[in-house]
Amino acid sequence: MPHEKNTIHLIGHIVYVVLYCLLVILSIPFYNSANLVAILYMGWIILVFGVIILLSASQSRKKSSVLKNEINKEALIESGIYAFVRHPEFLGHILIIFSLILITQHIINLVIGIALIFLLYFAMIEEEKRNIKKFGKAYEDYMRRTPRINLLVGIIRRVYAKKEKKI
Repeated sequence: MPHEKNTIHLIGHIVYVVLYCLLVILSIPFYNSANLVAILYMGWIILVFGVIILLSASQSRKKSSVLKNEINKEALIESGIYAFVRHPEFLGHILIIFSLILITQHIINLVIGIALIFLLYFAMIEEEKRNIKKFGKAYEDYMRRTPRINLLVGIIRRVYAKKEKKI
């Protein structure tokens, strides 16, 4: 059974990578295919935001790995961008996928993008199950405090939490 689950997981990764590469490659010939300039610009802005989120997640993980190496145990990351969303990497990739849909404005990229977002959603659910097994109650508490990928809600919760601590 575990071997079968690993095989399905690997196939999911391969499908995801192939579709992601296809989405990126098709963005070249289908660039601004509907000629909607405002949507094109919005896509570029979202793309930049997605990349910034990915870089921020990477930076938070690097800082965490330094701590992990010092105590020689895997730590639950709750700082940096992880203080606002539980899955910043997934959020960054979803924003990039959405931006490529807007930049191309083509039905093929829309279909591929929707498939990729569904795959990411299922991957988030699986990761949360693994994290609950790995970190237990600490991760469940983190789940209650921190939204899955809704950055705006995460920011609002952090602002109110800081205000409550001051009172």
